[in-house]
Amino acid sequence: MESVTQVLATTNEISLKGGNRRWFERRLTENVRHALADLPVARVQRPAWRVLITFSKEVPFVDVARRLSTVFGLNSMMPISHCGHTLEQVEAALGPHLDSLTATSFAVRCIRSDKRFPMTSPEIEREIGQYVQERTSWTVDLGNPELTVHLLLDENGFFFWSRKIAGPGGLPVGVSGRALGMLSGGIDSPVSAFQMMKRGMRLDFVHFHSLPRTDPASLDKVRELVAVLNRYQGPCRLAMVPLLPIQDQVVARCPAEFRVLLYRRFMLRIADRIAGTFESHALVTGESLGQVSSQTIENLAAVEAVAARPVLRPLIGFDKQEIISLARRIGSYEISIEPHTDCCSYLLPTSPATRSHARELDDAEENLDIDTLVTTAVGDADIERLTDVVDWEGIPVPAGAGG
Repeated sequence: MESVTQVLATTNEISLKGGNRRWFERRLTENVRHALADLPVARVQRPAWRVLITFSKEVPFVDVARRLSTVFGLNSMMPISHCGHTLEQVEAALGPHLDSLTATSFAVRCIRSDKRFPMTSPEIEREIGQYVQERTSWTVDLGNPELTVHLLLDENGFFFWSRKIAGPGGLPVGVSGRALGMLSGGIDSPVSAFQMMKRGMRLDFVHFHSLPRTDPASLDKVRELVAVLNRYQGPCRLAMVPLLPIQDQVVARCPAEFRVLLYRRFMLRIADRIAGTFESHALVTGESLGQVSSQTIENLAAVEAVAARPVLRPLIGFDKQEIISLARRIGSYEISIEPHTDCCSYLLPTSPATRSHARELDDAEENLDIDTLVTTAVGDADIERLTDVVDWEGIPVPAGAGG
């Protein structure tokens, strides 16, 4: 297993920020330190567009890569080696690395941040390229090399790496405000939460249940999903809301074809109230256009009409396979596919409405005391602060990192 004492991570979007860039960088550094808290970190440096992490002793690179894969804002990560301050020292340090690599073609790429060095980047590339070719007999291929030897020259000297692991991208969690994620226990909603965390949001959650008509084990399942998501953002609040009293009223007093849509309107109303308590700026759902009958564009608009806050749907254009792939990458998929009964499946109509309008749903609700039902549900909600996180083994190792 590959061990390292230094890892270089790059950023992308953060480097493009203007006056707020320093704040973004500070938040990113804090998140990196938090993710690596159980490893022997000596220092985390933040030069320009990169993060340089130095460990006090060798650590498995797979452990570092797994942890950094949860830090939004990192574009890539590389196991690196310091190889001196002169080209002679670079060649001496590079030789043993080359002997352990296999390739038929190569290129050398150099980033020269320290402009005091007397040679330009192309000159360094040609010099080191000649050395590599003489030592290995590999063919130079600047267009499509099988192996790229990367060099970084900064005030600390030369650093070398030969492979790059994709990072999670996005913006550091905590720079884009708060939202309330509607977490069902299925595959989609954890992925939608992940996507908003990737854009820098911190999420709390609300889960609706139909106990005792549904299995109470579903509540533990939701807590397990939150433990996975907390690896990406830290502690959160979770509101568990009983929906059954409202569903019984809808079934007794409203047209059957609108049941699921009316359930969802009440969910949005209740979530809005809880979002106000949590100081959340938006609601986040796992809806994908056309995936089920309640998610046609007409139904989405008719349901959303009751929301006071923006309803964010980061998966709206995703197909199911794309969502499943993301769930596997996050580490939530195996939990999500455990059997559970969703509250919206309670007394499903045989012929649900697929193209409703807000006025139709308003009329369908006219026999309900909406405010009392919402107020009672909010008052009956159990609110928990969840700090548990899944073991690191529950987070998949990023592709190419080994393990």
